[in-house]
Amino acid sequence: MDFKVNFEDDRIQIKLLQQEEFNDLYAIAKDPKIWEQHPENDRWKKEKFSIFFKNGIENEFGIYKIIDKKKNRLIGSSRFYSFDQRDKAIRLGFTFIITEYWGTTINFRIKKLMIDHAFKHVDKIYFDIGENNFRSRRAVEKLGANFCDFSAEGMVVYKLDKLGFLQSEKPVLS
Repeated sequence: MDFKVNFEDDRIQIKLLQQEEFNDLYAIAKDPKIWEQHPENDRWKKEKFSIFFKNGIENEFGIYKIIDKKKNRLIGSSRFYSFDQRDKAIRLGFTFIITEYWGTTINFRIKKLMIDHAFKHVDKIYFDIGENNFRSRRAVEKLGANFCDFSAEGMVVYKLDKLGFLQSEKPVLS
C-alpha cells in the first residue's frame, strides 16, 4: 500500500515535501492566525514549526506540500499518519492552508484527493483535531466525518468511513 504518492486535480497539486523545502513552508506557516485555534497555537514560531516539520519528514508516509496550480504558489501542507492494519484505518491531518484560501473549496479539494486515495486501501480515516479548533471540526464534518472520541492531548477524534464520505454533501468545485 503506497501512501507516498502525489495527487492533483485541475486546481491543486499535492506533492511530497523534501527536507530542503523547510524555508519555503515556514515562510507561509509563520502567520500566527493560521494556528490561533490549534492546541499548539505558537507553532508559527520557527523553533516550534521546526519540530512540526521534522516530525512530518520523519513520518513513514512523509509530509505533503500543497500548491495552487493557477498561481504556481505554495499554500499549505498535510499528511497521512498512524496506519492501523487491524482496524484498516489511517489518520489524515496536520493540514494547514494560508488564510487567503479559508472559506474556499481548497481544503475540501485537498481532503478529497487524499481521501479518495486512502479509501483504495483502508475502510476508515481518523482526524485528530484540537478541541477548540472549530474551523477544522466543521470542515471534517462537511466531509461526512463524525465525532467519536476525546483524546488525552486536548484533541477530539473524528471518524470518516467510506459510506459516510460517499453520502456527505459536497461543495460545488469551481
